[in-house]
Amino acid sequence: LSKKLHRLGKDSDCGQVKKWHKSIINHLYWCAVGCASGAEKVSRWKSILNHIQDIHIHSDPAFPKCLHRTRVSKDPNKWFKPGTAALKRLERVLTTKRFLRDVEKLSPHYQTSSLESFHSELLRSAPKNAVLPFIGRLCRLYLTAMHYNENADRPRKRPSNGYPLLFPEAKNGGHPGKQVKKEPTNFYVFNLIHLVFTEVVHDPQPFVCAVTLIDVPQDKPALDDAVAACATLQ
Repeated sequence: LSKKLHRLGKDSDCGQVKKWHKSIINHLYWCAVGCASGAEKVSRWKSILNHIQDIHIHSDPAFPKCLHRTRVSKDPNKWFKPGTAALKRLERVLTTKRFLRDVEKLSPHYQTSSLESFHSELLRSAPKNAVLPFIGRLCRLYLTAMHYNENADRPRKRPSNGYPLLFPEAKNGGHPGKQVKKEPTNFYVFNLIHLVFTEVVHDPQPFVCAVTLIDVPQDKPALDDAVAACATLQ
């Protein structure tokens, strides 16, 4: 959607789309988070076409009026005029049947950036190209989970010279400030060492038994054995 709005805003008769680009994207996220049903999401989404014309009362009973408070605009020229070519072209972009079906199925859950951070951390401790035994890889997975859980919500730095600016290509010239987090901690390591010396060293048998109870998958057969097995079946 953002790419379509960006292309549309480049046309000479659709300059107003640039002013509303970010607001339309924010409205899409708001529809996903604040609605209980798919029909309500679609109704709220369509209300943006009235809102950009300075119309805040809607005919759809699922969303009869905008929720923001009434205020006087400082820029009356930002509103779209009814029947203009720019409004018609924008309406075609926002209300295609395919896109409305997607709006109806929008997920209210957060984006997966935190999950991607965990996967990135996991690939550093247990890379896919490293040949590791099952128990060894499982232990690395547990260590990664402990490291991530301890540092996922660590506080942010407040640098004296301000936050560094980023210029990602997807922002089309936008420059958000990057909030830098404090250095990660490793207190879980001290807890593990304390556990080893206070419990495991003195009585290792319960921990050995717990490891033996792990359901370890069977090793894959060697290539020659697999070929021989196929030959016997024929």
